[in-house]
Amino acid sequence: MSDTERTRRANQSAADLAKRRFGSERDVERIFGIPRRTLQKHRILMKGLPFYRYCGKILYDLDQVEKIIRDSASGGAAA
Repeated sequence: MSDTERTRRANQSAADLAKRRFGSERDVERIFGIPRRTLQKHRILMKGLPFYRYCGKILYDLDQVEKIIRDSASGGAAA
């Protein structure tokens, strides 16, 4: 891969990352109703929602969390 291609991909990745919505444990709790202690416990046990560590803070991709919850929903009638 050429340097130009590598640079283009890095810039594209940065642009994609900038478009994503990130939130803290409190945000996930407020928006989706998942208790912070549950998020912490799942993180320690290495299961549950994917998270990112940035500058010592734990962040969740809110769109990704919503998709995971939507895809794992069970029961009920289809909308």
